[in-house]
Amino acid sequence: MIARITSILIFAMFVTGCVTTNEVTGRSQFITIPASQDEALGLQALNEVKDSNDHVQTSGAMVEKVRRIGQRIVKVSDNPSLNWEFIVIDEPVLNAWALPGGKVAVYSKMIENLTEAELAAVLGHECAHAILRHGAEQVSRSQVQQLAVVGLGAAAGLATEDEKTASLAVALGSLAAQGFVALPHSRDMELEADHVGTIYMAKAGYDPRNAVALWKKMSGLKEGGGSQPTFLSTHPSDGKRIERLESRMTEYLGYYKP
Repeated sequence: MIARITSILIFAMFVTGCVTTNEVTGRSQFITIPASQDEALGLQALNEVKDSNDHVQTSGAMVEKVRRIGQRIVKVSDNPSLNWEFIVIDEPVLNAWALPGGKVAVYSKMIENLTEAELAAVLGHECAHAILRHGAEQVSRSQVQQLAVVGLGAAAGLATEDEKTASLAVALGSLAAQGFVALPHSRDMELEADHVGTIYMAKAGYDPRNAVALWKKMSGLKEGGGSQPTFLSTHPSDGKRIERLESRMTEYLGYYKP
């Protein structure tokens, strides 16, 4: 019993010590990974993508376009000194992503179907993810959830000799963590990146109203024309994103200097 209490106290101290305040948003974040490791982690992950995917492009017209727009956004961002790298993945996918340390990828279908200003909205969003350290935050939360689930299983195993009961407790713990922690928080980060990214694109000289145009167009481009309900998705619905962006458009236009 004493050992168990001691373990809980050590875990609580660890969790408390990993809460920081984001300098850009002022929001408290739980991050176990030091910022000094972002570059190495992002570079390692990007190299793995390059090694495992034959469709990665690091040169050519599409890459140059993405880099040109990306550098305009990075220049006015809150962290232009990151070792930014922009690549294109030549696959018919409506997607883009950012890794820690400023590694950004855009899929060719996005580039082919979006105007330059709409692509700037995508890149502003992804650059915001990297600067706000959303990847490190999501990984950190996932690590703690896994530790908590393991602890729940151990406690259930001590409390009952029924393996089915213990397994059910672990499953329920995992479901709760996924449904009430991971997914809602991920949607919050997406909306946060929308907001900060739209400020970046406006400062870079792109009309922020194109961020709204982007999500309207994305709704039409999605295969089948449908989307997952917000409560089952790690991303907000397109309608939710549009509503949030439109409600703050006066603020975004204040940053826009054509």
